[in-house]
Amino acid sequence: MRASFVFLLLLGTGLFADTDITSREQFGRLIPGGLPNELHYNEDRAALELTADDQNCPVHAHGFFELKINSQGEVTKARDVSTSRSADLKALTVGWVRNLLMQIHFWPLSQGGKKTSVRTFASVVCQ
Repeated sequence: MRASFVFLLLLGTGLFADTDITSREQFGRLIPGGLPNELHYNEDRAALELTADDQNCPVHAHGFFELKINSQGEVTKARDVSTSRSADLKALTVGWVRNLLMQIHFWPLSQGGKKTSVRTFASVVCQ
């Protein structure tokens, strides 16, 4: 009895998990007009690019973000997971970038005929 309960518990937690996919695969599902005007997706580099400025996005600043996308294709969470920062403190403004990332819209991902939520990662580069 106890073993079957543990098995069902482990099985049940997998039913609600996000599907992990690569950023290249995810950004291939952008809806037309799905990126804010400030962002550009570079397919060759698999990175989001922003025009550099002196306030929020200094030249050569970069960040790495975890994105959670719901079953409707809307970004519901953008978390900065960068592990290092520039020594000269010319880093991008995380809150400003997070707000831009939350405006991205994708076509929903379907698995087995059901729409599912997605987890992916995105590099953001200021240039």
